[in-house]
Amino acid sequence: MAAVRSKKRSSGAAGIPGGERDGLVLTWDGVETRRWMELHAAVERAPLEQAWLYGEAVGAGSPYRPTRGVITRDGKVIAIAQALEWSIGGVAKVAKVVRGPLFLREVTREECIAAHSLIASRWPIPRLNWFFFTPEMPDSDVATSIMERLSLKQTISGYSTAWIDLKQGGDALRAGLNQKWRNQLVAAESEKLRVRDSHSGQALNWLLESYDRQRKKQRFRGPTGTFAAALAICAPRPRDVLLLQAERGSEPIAGVMFLRHGFSATYQVAYASEAGRAANANRLLLWEGMRRLGADGVRWLDLGGIDASMEGVSRFKLGTGADPVTLCGTWM
Repeated sequence: MAAVRSKKRSSGAAGIPGGERDGLVLTWDGVETRRWMELHAAVERAPLEQAWLYGEAVGAGSPYRPTRGVITRDGKVIAIAQALEWSIGGVAKVAKVVRGPLFLREVTREECIAAHSLIASRWPIPRLNWFFFTPEMPDSDVATSIMERLSLKQTISGYSTAWIDLKQGGDALRAGLNQKWRNQLVAAESEKLRVRDSHSGQALNWLLESYDRQRKKQRFRGPTGTFAAALAICAPRPRDVLLLQAERGSEPIAGVMFLRHGFSATYQVAYASEAGRAANANRLLLWEGMRRLGADGVRWLDLGGIDASMEGVSRFKLGTGADPVTLCGTWM
């Protein structure tokens, strides 16, 4: 796995003015790492794409650079938004906001429109900007009307994911499993596989190399192993990366990688060999991850993409009792 260096950046306290609308004020790049992490953690079901480590990982391995906006009313933060910006020759820019902004409190419809408008105003199309906006809003007529108010058009239909509420505890989580899923978990537990946990090192290398081989063979559209490695490297604390590996004897047959960001976490990478699939090791590892993350204070687990083109994967994720959510899509 190719090495990826984290490009740590700190932002000046003053920040860059981003405009004002209906009493809301937007400032870009005016918060340090710790403050951004605090704000991100204050959001229920905060997605990885708006976490500080995600921006750093993208910046470490691509021409995109993160820029982070904070929206306030009367000096109090009500929303945050991390954008990724690619400057082309100092003339044109490509920018995208993925799964943002995130609101720290309930907002009115007009506040929601104003916040999204302030963000979009940084990249006006007439000035050689290509701006792709994927808001963290469930697909609905309300979301569509808000985006159309900004004179944007939908270019990609809504991304779907599934969230598990880890706050309910182990007994309730197990009771919420689909009956077939629970039976397969019981079968995996009877295999008496050894589950090892770690945060980096050989376990990470083995998982990402195995995952990448399988991804390429199956032409899976998921994130690359290199990008997953960058995310792990950019994680602020070692414990923000949870690696679980199922072993039969001394041989690893399955592995998963979870990324913690605040009080949320993401099911990022998973791999199972033929023997691992036969032993239902992927169910055992996801269950162990749910249980361990919940015990460590994580409140929500994002299982990642579900769609009709990946019926088996989607059925596997939804079998946990997770709550499916479809977002309102990408707009330009």
